[in-house]
Amino acid sequence: MRHDSAHGAGPSTVSDVQSYASIRRRRKRIRWWFATILFISAALGVAFLLYPYKIDEAPATYRTMQAYRGELTARIATTATLRPLTEVSIASGLSGTVKDVPVRENHRVKRGDVLIRLDARAWEFEVQSAEAAMKVAEAQLSAARTTLEEGERRLQRALALSAGQAITDRQKEEAEAERNRAFNRVEVAEAEMAMRRATLKLRQYDLSRVELRSPIDGIVLARKADPGQTVIAAAEAPALFTLAEDLQRMELIARINEADIGEVTEGQKAVFTVDAFPGRSFQARLRDVSFAHKSENNVVTYEARLDVDNGELLLRPGMTASVSITTGEARDTLLVNSSALRFRPDDGKDAEPAGDQAGADGARALLYRLKNGAPEPVAVEIGISDWDKTQIVSGLSEGDVIITGVAEGAR
Repeated sequence: MRHDSAHGAGPSTVSDVQSYASIRRRRKRIRWWFATILFISAALGVAFLLYPYKIDEAPATYRTMQAYRGELTARIATTATLRPLTEVSIASGLSGTVKDVPVRENHRVKRGDVLIRLDARAWEFEVQSAEAAMKVAEAQLSAARTTLEEGERRLQRALALSAGQAITDRQKEEAEAERNRAFNRVEVAEAEMAMRRATLKLRQYDLSRVELRSPIDGIVLARKADPGQTVIAAAEAPALFTLAEDLQRMELIARINEADIGEVTEGQKAVFTVDAFPGRSFQARLRDVSFAHKSENNVVTYEARLDVDNGELLLRPGMTASVSITTGEARDTLLVNSSALRFRPDDGKDAEPAGDQAGADGARALLYRLKNGAPEPVAVEIGISDWDKTQIVSGLSEGDVIITGVAEGAR
């Protein structure tokens, strides 16, 4: 029997034919899957390239609102410190030893009440010494005046004798010179008398100051003196007492940022809170604003003073307060969200406002009204604002659809 085994001549048995057909089917399936993968990859690539342009061609979606009527209160928020309307720091004008301190902190005092007494013995001795020197000066002045009177009489006799040529001219001149010297001694004695009188008054004044008295009706906020303590009078001497005139009327010292200074004015109302009484508000009224500025970390502020009624005596000096000053109020007025004034469409075009222009008396602003699905710029006149809402004085009507921003996910 002969077998043809030449390579490439094809299958020679039934099993070989079946095996060959199976291989061809597998190859066909592989080619089909490969073509399918290439087609899907190409389709994905085209879709990826075209995707951005499809989004750009779609219309933008905006966040909108309708202009509505309502109430608006504009406020400025800041911090402040409470202090008495009149606060007096008292130091001793004399050096000495403290003998008695009849008041303590929180004591109410009247004008003229004794706050502190120093040991007065040294000043009493000074007064006695000045009185003795005064008596010496009085005696010297009296003697000088007596001498002057004698000199006047001698001069008169000398002039009479000189007229009758009973004495020489030299003797007359000597009498005149003696009278003049007596007159000068009187002037010196009078000056000495005046100096001694002033010294006595000064010593008596010092003696009166050994008792330090209250210059006002008020309350003792601080006491820094005790019996036996030595106090020294100096230009930089520490205060021994701090007095507040009336804690039922106090003031808030607030700092107003330079950006807000144009909105505050005398008489505006304010409310404030303190940490000591959470949940409770207190009333205040703006009294004035300082023209002098303060600069700290390149931030310029101006000091505002607000009057506070503290009839319940709940508030204390030094408390820190959070203050809200009412700068404007509007009732039944046209309002929009303040975000509408900050919105600008991202189309790179300059806005050309449509409709009436803002009036000269109000602040001008630009916002966008939604018209036919597209933003339309509108110039408006705005009034007060509280950062959340803004008053529209003119340029819009109630119910106008205003764009406040682009919706999330839209381009």
